[in-house]
Amino acid sequence: MSDVTPKWLLRALDERDGHVCAWHGAEARSDVCRPGTLVPQHRDGGMGGSAVKHRLSNVVWLDSLTNGLIEADPTMQAEAYRRGVKLRGDVVTEEEPIEHAVHGRCFLLDDGSVVSAGEVGW
Repeated sequence: MSDVTPKWLLRALDERDGHVCAWHGAEARSDVCRPGTLVPQHRDGGMGGSAVKHRLSNVVWLDSLTNGLIEADPTMQAEAYRRGVKLRGDVVTEEEPIEHAVHGRCFLLDDGSVVSAGEVGW
């Protein structure tokens, strides 16, 4: 069983992203991304514990259907890696860009701030 995402992290995630799916954005809320369907997706860390798993730069909201598909469907998984929603290997999540429906192409920082990838030359 995986460890539970701490409540303080979920509150900080809501403050940063407004409880909106990082994949679909707010426009999809009436369909698959209603607030009750959103789950925290850890970009890196997978199942179980990790020293860096519960960092704000490592977590985004996804609707539960998309979350399941990026784990089970190879095409969706490849797209999640391309977008930076999932990450491979031992990485520093603050240094890995993400295509985020709320913030655009950006870097998510552990202090809750978001830096546009364009600001750093991406």
